[in-house]
Amino acid sequence: MHIPVSEKNPTGITIRDRHLRRLKGTYLDAGEIAAIFKGYDRKGIAYPTKGKLTEKYKSADKYDEVIAVWTDYFNKKFNADPPLDPDVVKALISSESDFNPDPLGNRKIAVGIAQITKKTLKILQDPKGEAKEFIFKDIRQKDLKDPNISIPMAVRWLHRKKETAASKLKRTPSHEEIILEYKGLLKSDSEYKKAGLKKYREAYATLKK
Repeated sequence: MHIPVSEKNPTGITIRDRHLRRLKGTYLDAGEIAAIFKGYDRKGIAYPTKGKLTEKYKSADKYDEVIAVWTDYFNKKFNADPPLDPDVVKALISSESDFNPDPLGNRKIAVGIAQITKKTLKILQDPKGEAKEFIFKDIRQKDLKDPNISIPMAVRWLHRKKETAASKLKRTPSHEEIILEYKGLLKSDSEYKKAGLKKYREAYATLKK
């Protein structure tokens, strides 16, 4: 913007930016989610364990490719060390929804295969919020019924919960502690804490047999 030349500004030019724009590569909208998944290089990526949960859940292996791609994507995006295990994501989904993309329960609070809450959805799209380093854009609550959208959001949130769990514990959290933090139970004394971990622990153990 051109302004009068002065001692403080001898060039007569200044920059004014009223509209902050997210740089490409720091957010995803629905279209980019679909494009990245379609074109993702799957060579050498880790997939969750197959065939271990299908006796109990017919759809248990249906989303393995989605889990594999987005786990790999965010492990690389955040230089995760140690990387997130795709079996952790699969066991989480098992514990949250039994692999049902639109489970019953309280849909006013949480939606979709990974049971993302309204509060979490808001945080994951807030350019000034706690997940501001990498956010999603223009995702509606009803969009969470699509596993192709809710799974990448859940994986991104797991990476954030790993950070918050580490801060609370003052050390690297275990996978079970990350899951408890995802469920909002890490520091809870509630009777629901053991119950909240039970289904995840059973699913994860089955996948690792």
